[in-house]
Amino acid sequence: MKTDIFNGKAFSGNIDRETEKLVERFVSIQGRKPKLLIIDPTQSEETKVYGRSKIRKADKLGIETFPLFLNSPGSNGNPLEIMENIISEVNPDGIIVERPYPYWLDSFYIEQIIPEYLDIEGISIKSQGKNMIGYPYILPATADAALRIILSLGEDHHKDVCIINRSTIVGRPLAMALLNKDFTVTVCHSKTRNLKEITESSDIIVSAIGKPGYIDESYISEGASLIDIGTTEVEGNIVGDVDFNSVSGKAAFVTPVPGGVGPVTTSVLFSNMMKASIDRIEERLNF
Repeated sequence: MKTDIFNGKAFSGNIDRETEKLVERFVSIQGRKPKLLIIDPTQSEETKVYGRSKIRKADKLGIETFPLFLNSPGSNGNPLEIMENIISEVNPDGIIVERPYPYWLDSFYIEQIIPEYLDIEGISIKSQGKNMIGYPYILPATADAALRIILSLGEDHHKDVCIINRSTIVGRPLAMALLNKDFTVTVCHSKTRNLKEITESSDIIVSAIGKPGYIDESYISEGASLIDIGTTEVEGNIVGDVDFNSVSGKAAFVTPVPGGVGPVTTSVLFSNMMKASIDRIEERLNF
């Protein structure tokens, strides 16, 4: 069997072209560039690298960025108060808060203080709640990227999907979104006992466990589609959860790492931001 390899660059390029049109429309109405506030509390060099890549992407799309690096409490004041003040000062059209959150930053509080209309990551309480009851507005970007890729395959919506991740930014929102599309979904995690039995009987496998090469040919059925969200650095290289050499020839479709879900996720962030911004403008104009 020939294994089709997903081209994340081409796929994300299509999303970017639509986003550019929305940016142009925004500027024509508002008379300014859309503004994105990027809050980084992680103090992580890796996150700073990802942040710079988002800034470059935003610049290409015509979006103005405002990076904010939060320090731990006591160094420069209360970080949450600083964050609220910056949001008020910048008056952005979208907000990103980089992960993983440090121990001193209450994720629940973050998810409450970010207004739903600025939540381009889909992490606010309202955004998550709407997804759970079947009325999603904005999904977390990685889950949204995986969903778009799956739907692009033209798969029968009655197929079985196994998601190996139960986080609130990948596994859970993706599971609900797929259920809303009539897929049959099984969510697995580190405590799942019969993982191989579940994956072998699944048409589509989404893996985000961060174990390099964990999913090999023994975990999949002939003709399965594999969405690899895992990213782990191994000897200076970024490696996914799927052992590509092992599954090649048995899987029908694989997203590579790097170059697969990653670039789509970044493009989805800006797509979400601009769609939400235009929706707000149109709502105001039609009021």
